[in-house]
Amino acid sequence: MKNILIGVLSIFISLAIHSQNKEQDNILYKYIKAHNIGTDSSLKDFIKKVYHPEVYAKINLKDHVAFYNQIVEEFGALNFIIYKKIEETPSKLVAYLIKKEDRINNKFIQPQNILVVEIELSKKNPKYIDKSLGLGSLLCEQKKKE
Repeated sequence: MKNILIGVLSIFISLAIHSQNKEQDNILYKYIKAHNIGTDSSLKDFIKKVYHPEVYAKINLKDHVAFYNQIVEEFGALNFIIYKKIEETPSKLVAYLIKKEDRINNKFIQPQNILVVEIELSKKNPKYIDKSLGLGSLLCEQKKKE
């Protein structure tokens, strides 16, 4: 009986973690789609759908769209396949994305051509984020660590 209870509890915990990780992936794919469309309206729609409503009500939408547009201009269209997941916990995802035309199996992509995306889910409601996505080139991330 004890083993059955432990097994059921393990399955429940595993499903809960998988569900939260799925939300991070959903947000990431929504971002890639909005990024690749690259219009102000696609970016505004993305922000409205993924920011926690309380946070969305307080942000300067124009500034957020300008930030996302800057990334669109710097990186161009992105590949929908994640290049590499660096960190994945129930509340956080850090992943590398590459340009649409780059091959996913190319291990020699220059750091300035890799987009680092950091997603932290809201503690209030894990289907949303509480702040802007962390976005920047891998080269900048590496320079910060030096």
